[in-house]
Amino acid sequence: MNSDRNVRPSRRSLLALGGAGALTAATTSLGAGTASAATSPAPGSALLVPSPRLDLNSASNNWIRGKATKDATIIQSFGYDNANRHIYLAQVTQGGLKLTGESAPVSSADRNLHGDLTITKWDMAGNILGYMYLRGFGHGMSFGVEPVGGSAYLWTEVDAVALSDGTSRGRRLARFPFTNGQVLDSTSADLAKYTPVSGSTVNTASIDPVYGRLVVRYQDTDGVKKYQVHDLDLARLGIWSEPLAVIDEPDITAVPGWPLTTYGHPFLQGYVVVGRYLYMLHGNSYGSTEKINGQDVVISQPDIGNTFISSVDLTTGAFSPAPPSPFNVNVNPCYTAAAYTLDYREPEGLGVYIPDLAEPGVFSIGMGFASGPEGARLATIYGKSGLIQPS
Repeated sequence: MNSDRNVRPSRRSLLALGGAGALTAATTSLGAGTASAATSPAPGSALLVPSPRLDLNSASNNWIRGKATKDATIIQSFGYDNANRHIYLAQVTQGGLKLTGESAPVSSADRNLHGDLTITKWDMAGNILGYMYLRGFGHGMSFGVEPVGGSAYLWTEVDAVALSDGTSRGRRLARFPFTNGQVLDSTSADLAKYTPVSGSTVNTASIDPVYGRLVVRYQDTDGVKKYQVHDLDLARLGIWSEPLAVIDEPDITAVPGWPLTTYGHPFLQGYVVVGRYLYMLHGNSYGSTEKINGQDVVISQPDIGNTFISSVDLTTGAFSPAPPSPFNVNVNPCYTAAAYTLDYREPEGLGVYIPDLAEPGVFSIGMGFASGPEGARLATIYGKSGLIQPS
């Protein structure tokens, strides 16, 4: 894992840039949250006690760069099987394929609309070990990886609902074993399906491998995006009545970035939870525009981008630490130039990596990027490892 030494700004200037152009948080709230008083990072331990927090301003290192996945489409998310040392990646299935049970090749537009996904299994160097196809599941913005023995179960969205933009999102959650080469339909009787919040839509999931949690992102009946955190053991049993934390999704607002440019309103591209902190990844691909004051403005400049990583305290629902005053280097949300030299660079997903299983509390967080030319997309992962211990 080599550091990206060729980032144009120095680290000092980059941190100053982040302080001057830091995004601000809108008001958020803690919906509910109770937990026991255990102190060790194990399933069932207390979520809301102090826990280590990723140093958002720590160096970003090149872990995997420009590796192929099963299909040639943009990755949407990824997750680590820390026990078995594998990485799983999700992407919308590419057009032109004819899968089992299909009478003819299916177009890219129909794959998007139907919510067909491809899961690629990598080794830790980014070499393909296997794959499976999911039909009718959703868009794949986030999913959870749960190691079970020598393999893994995946927690994904399911029962895709088509949207007006030509994509789809899952209405419920599903849990199933990764099975190499399988084509799995959302209607399969083998699927365990869950509805954590009655009436919710746009459900996705992620797993906290350090504290044994399942975090669910969803849209409630009022259209508000929320996160709930549950004990994984209870979630597996379908018990959703005792969430450890419930917060509204924090918003980030546009502020000036580099001179004569703006970061706009970066898209949410992924999230994970470790302990009492939610981490979010925002950003857009190079050249993306947004209408600001009636003008089409490029919000993700080539070689600069508008990618931010942030941390949110699940006990308050607010960015932690709070967004700083200008020139304070402890920035949150924090701009990152990781992988800035990619010709195509779009942030896609976060993953929690545990380097040494003997020390599960010492973790890193990987940031995924779609890269490569159109029609032959690749996947890149850069990671941050600096931790701030609770005082």
